Amino acid sequence: MAVASARAARRALSLRQLALLRPAAGGLHACMADGGAAAAAAATAAAGPPPVAPASPLWRYDSPLLRHLSSLAEPEASGPTLPPYEQLKYRAAAAVKLGGASGVAQPLVTLSAGQRTHFNGLLRKFQLSGAVKDQALALYVNSKLYAEAMPQFQEWLLAGMDGQLRDALMSMQVGQAAQEALFPYFAQFVLERYMEDIKAYREMVQTVDLRKPHQWFPVARALQRRIIYHAGPTNSGKTYNALQAMRGAQSGVYCGPLRLLAMEVYDTCNADGLYCNLITGQERREVPGAEHTACTVEMVNMQRRIDVAVIDEIQMIGDETRGWAWTRALMGVPANEVHLCGDGSAVPLVRRICEDMGESFTLNEYDRFTKLTVEEGGLEGGYGAVQPGDCIVAFSRKDIYSIKQYIEQETKHRACVVYGALPPETRRQQAKLFNEEDNAYRVMVASDAVGMGLNLNIRRVIFHAVTKREGAKAAVPVSVSMLKQIAGRAGRRSSQWPEGLATCRDPADVARLQEAIAVPLDQLTTPTAGLFPEFEHFEVFAGQRPDEPYSSLLQSFEREALLDSNYFFCRQESVVAAAAMLGELGLSVKDMFNFCMAPASAYDLRLSAALLQFATKYSKGQPVTLDISVPDRVPASTEELRHMEAAHQVVMLWLWLSYRFDAEVFPQRDKVQALADRICLLLDKGLRRLTRMSKSGIDIAELPSRPEHESILECFGDELELLESQRRQQRLSEARSKRQGRRRTVATELAAALAAAGGLDGEADMAGEARQEVASEQGTINAQRRREAQREARQRRKNRLAEQQAAGGAGEDRAAGKELQRQQEKAVAPGQHRHQRRQAEKQAERERQRQEKEEQAQWARVGGAGLPGKRRTPEQQAVHAERLRAQRERRAELKRMRLEERQREAMAYVLGEAEAAAATNAAHAAHHPTKAHLHHQRPVVAEESQFVGQQQQHAGQGSGGSSQGSGSGEASGSASSLRSGWNRLMSLFK
Repeated sequence: MAVASARAARRALSLRQLALLRPAAGGLHACMADGGAAAAAAATAAAGPPPVAPASPLWRYDSPLLRHLSSLAEPEASGPTLPPYEQLKYRAAAAVKLGGASGVAQPLVTLSAGQRTHFNGLLRKFQLSGAVKDQALALYVNSKLYAEAMPQFQEWLLAGMDGQLRDALMSMQVGQAAQEALFPYFAQFVLERYMEDIKAYREMVQTVDLRKPHQWFPVARALQRRIIYHAGPTNSGKTYNALQAMRGAQSGVYCGPLRLLAMEVYDTCNADGLYCNLITGQERREVPGAEHTACTVEMVNMQRRIDVAVIDEIQMIGDETRGWAWTRALMGVPANEVHLCGDGSAVPLVRRICEDMGESFTLNEYDRFTKLTVEEGGLEGGYGAVQPGDCIVAFSRKDIYSIKQYIEQETKHRACVVYGALPPETRRQQAKLFNEEDNAYRVMVASDAVGMGLNLNIRRVIFHAVTKREGAKAAVPVSVSMLKQIAGRAGRRSSQWPEGLATCRDPADVARLQEAIAVPLDQLTTPTAGLFPEFEHFEVFAGQRPDEPYSSLLQSFEREALLDSNYFFCRQESVVAAAAMLGELGLSVKDMFNFCMAPASAYDLRLSAALLQFATKYSKGQPVTLDISVPDRVPASTEELRHMEAAHQVVMLWLWLSYRFDAEVFPQRDKVQALADRICLLLDKGLRRLTRMSKSGIDIAELPSRPEHESILECFGDELELLESQRRQQRLSEARSKRQGRRRTVATELAAALAAAGGLDGEADMAGEARQEVASEQGTINAQRRREAQREARQRRKNRLAEQQAAGGAGEDRAAGKELQRQQEKAVAPGQHRHQRRQAEKQAERERQRQEKEEQAQWARVGGAGLPGKRRTPEQQAVHAERLRAQRERRAELKRMRLEERQREAMAYVLGEAEAAAATNAAHAAHHPTKAHLHHQRPVVAEESQFVGQQQQHAGQGSGGSSQGSGSGEASGSASSLRSGWNRLMSLFK
């Protein structure tokens, strides 16, 4: 309630009128104590007459926040009531002129060590409170200003505390009451000391107008920057020239799309003696004295002025999800020169943006150094004919390992692998193996991750396919720009190959590849740039909608945002999914924003489960530790590699979050970084081991995963089960909605066909009865199903007991059952960890399945006609046959009942649509009596149970009534249409 009222107050008051008001003298702190009337009169006379207040002061807006913040007494002087800001100035002047008269000001006190410790704890909790942060946001105190002002406020409060405030706070415990008592003093402090910062922030984000995003970056706008665009295909030297400009400057920054590219620039610069830092979302490497930085594009510093900035792969400014990062870097990096590298597709767009910013634009175009040729006919001889320097590009992890295994078993070569799930360090190691000429790793199998980030000595690029899957969608054609980018990796100028080659495994795909490579770069256009709000925009927007769930705030912002024609709003499905998952944790706006922007794909449930656990611990005030257990054994199958890759992604997620929260909340970052390095080492060794196994003829794809690898992420088991349950419910709900939509569509069409055949009269009366009958029948069916299930369960128990007694093994079975029960109780003893209990339950289930398989095998050995080791007697065989016959009859009866249920439900849908159509026809008949008369002469369907059997006859009668203009062909078509519609509708009720 306090947060909502604070936001309401902010909407009603301007900053000038929202100057902070001290609490009442009877409250916790009173700068002006209750003196006598003479002291008040003296103060009033000394200060002089008060200024005139506005006729209808907005500051008197009635809200809980203002009642909480403002309780100053009205001045004694006559005249209109003053706004609080003017009252503060008026009383301050009175206090100065009064010279500290008795009863006006309380003396300051010195705090003891114990009192200071108590206040430090109180203020620490006050600073970390999400409710306090939200109330501060209501006063336009954003998170950056909040972090800057809070330490100074604490010093100010402790240094200027009087006896009344000390005694009141000492009597309070950490909690909401203390926060409500302290917040008015904090508000007074920031509004008096940071008024200009608050005013500037309010003006910047007052609306959701995003039509001029370049104005978000005042530091860059204060410079007269030069934009230089290096446009050219892959292997044309454009990035090299831009990096030379950065290396020759006194200070510079390189912004790359991948950690791999940033790490490569970092390594080469430091190797050449140019000190360079590395900054990515998951890693910080600072070199003393370095004036150059290599970073990922999202991490570029918008406040530090530099000489030269390089932004690589600028065409990704149009990417649907990450394009905002390039737009932000282009507009906001504070550099004298900004070098952009990429193909020419974004040249017109960047030129328009530069015109809006009022900055100069220069275009440098480059041509490819080596020739790129497409081999017609595809890959002759298949993958058994690959040669040194070949790179096979596949778009799924399964295909990558299948191709790797085939090549290593059918040829003398060994194959390196590169795909997105591998850590950057592992991909670099695989690239190093491929580039070295003194080993057997002369072939590479890679995904589209090979298109950027690695310098590879590729002779020929072979596309396994020219389609790929994107998330849960069906296969889609690979874009022209991606085909050109990947094929262009062949024949680098610095490699041993004089030209580059490209082809496809399937000869039918070669034409598509030739068309893509033949498209000139100037025909590829990036029409718009991606945009995403800065946190300050979203922070204030969230403050204006305190009751709206966080998961829908982004969608609301996107709907209401005003965009220029040069920009589009980036898609953020993962952000929305994370917000929906974390919405019940009570996080502040800033904390929720950080958790939702974390690199956790919504399609990866294990990563989402880790994010949920981290956020849950944070919301409870617990240290966010990483509890995964990575085994020391080297992975020996593709499944074990997958588990290790997932573990590395979780570690990277933790490291990403650790750089956005306090170190005490995410402790022991060095140990987690060491764990990430160990995982990379195990992955590298695992890939080498898989190569040796493939060479030995072992099928690496069929090998199961060992328990220690399967249990790496067991610590997220509870969160994973919760998310899987939610995902199943969501899919069922979506499927149900789709099915209902299809039912409604088909029922509408069938009702229209009935109307055309003349069968609507009287149907409206039948609709309600049909619905009631369907509901009653459904209840009867459900009850009968429950009774049948219970009867079958009882019968199975009786038969099992009888068979055990006949076999003479009942005692042994009971003993075995008791022994198994004792083992289970021992495995799941109270106090044991829930993950170990789950493992014990799984082991018990596997043991039970194994025993069942052994029994089934024994049954098979005796022809299936007897118990384990014995044959049935004729009496037992007769009982068994009778039981099977009864089961078949019950199944047939249930099948018949379900069919009737589907027919009745389908008829209810049809009648519902018919009822609506009848009302429409009745209104139409009022204006066309002749047509209505002809319509009423047509026969109708009297009983819904006769509907299916009488469709053809019904259609024939309809065409043979008074409307004799219709022939036999029309009647046949109507009957066929009705039969088709009915069959379609029935198929949707299975």
